[in-house]
Amino acid sequence: MLPDDVFRSRLQATITALSYWRPSIADAARIEETETGSFWKMVVRPFHAGTCPFELILHFDQRYDLAIADETYEGLPLESFDRLVPFVEAISEGNVVQRHWISRLTGVERAVETVVTLPGTGIWREGRGANVSIPSLDHDDGLELRERRFLPYRR
Repeated sequence: MLPDDVFRSRLQATITALSYWRPSIADAARIEETETGSFWKMVVRPFHAGTCPFELILHFDQRYDLAIADETYEGLPLESFDRLVPFVEAISEGNVVQRHWISRLTGVERAVETVVTLPGTGIWREGRGANVSIPSLDHDDGLELRERRFLPYRR
């Protein structure tokens, strides 16, 4: 963890950069920003179907929450400020895949993984469920992989 004064300085610079990014997609999405004494939040709702809405909350305790499409990830450590603007840009460019592992026998969702491909070679990945990795090809455990891909905000 960073010392509080260093963290707050970098966080404020990142919030400013995200606020400057906002007008670049204003014609393609509705964006709301909120700030309180304990967090800053950006909610992005694109206008077109098939695109990926998201909500990013940066907490002043060096954590963040993310709601991306239908998935929510809370209390994640805020380790790199440099990746946040490329991260939201990647979402707006449609570089998001959600992988759902579904039981073929019951139809129950066993795991979900969200992958955002960043410019260059970066990948942000988070998931929930029993096994958030590609099942082994050596044996069939009755899971079916269904992928959901998203469109860019602008077409």
